[in-house]
Amino acid sequence: MPVPLVPVKALAAAKGRLGPWLSPLERRLLAIAMFEDVVAALRATPGLPAPLVVSPDREMWRRAEAIGCRVVEEPGGGGGLNAALRLAAGRAGDEGLLVVAADLPLASASGLRRVLEAAALAPVAVVPSHDGDGTNVLAWREPASFAPRFGPGSAARHLSVPGAVRVDDPGLAMDVDTVEDLRLVAGRVDPGAVTGRRLRDLRLPGRLPETG
Repeated sequence: MPVPLVPVKALAAAKGRLGPWLSPLERRLLAIAMFEDVVAALRATPGLPAPLVVSPDREMWRRAEAIGCRVVEEPGGGGGLNAALRLAAGRAGDEGLLVVAADLPLASASGLRRVLEAAALAPVAVVPSHDGDGTNVLAWREPASFAPRFGPGSAARHLSVPGAVRVDDPGLAMDVDTVEDLRLVAGRVDPGAVTGRRLRDLRLPGRLPETG
């Protein structure tokens, strides 16, 4: 089974596009809640080892360890997401890799199983983000060839790898960056999930402006 890699950016920079409406503390709390729901989905997926969390943020290291994750300390000074993932992959051993974004509050074990089933038959499996541009989940069977290409347009780049397959799952496709994303998630998230409870605590999305 592949090793799950969950990259988490520094909490001070979390969900910056929500900055006009949420305070830095509220954005931090929302990011942590979504991360914990992603880890819960991974832990509920039979056969997966403990997630490997890569982050430059000390608070995230502590929280990740507290919920049973292993931690890779991303060094300061930048380098970007792809460099951080290559660093984490080097600590993962010889198994395949399963990169999962930390802001997927609708992630489920059933969705992740679909990705694993596809990855068993293909060298690379990709779950695009709901806008079709980004990559929310990336399964890579051979760690020696691991070449993450995250950034704008990453879904197309990952799908250009020979033999790559696309997996469409509504829950895994739903990342949260914008006000509209948050509204969509609020209408679908499990009320008992960490994100569901956090949205109630913060009285969201009722405080947010209508868009579109």
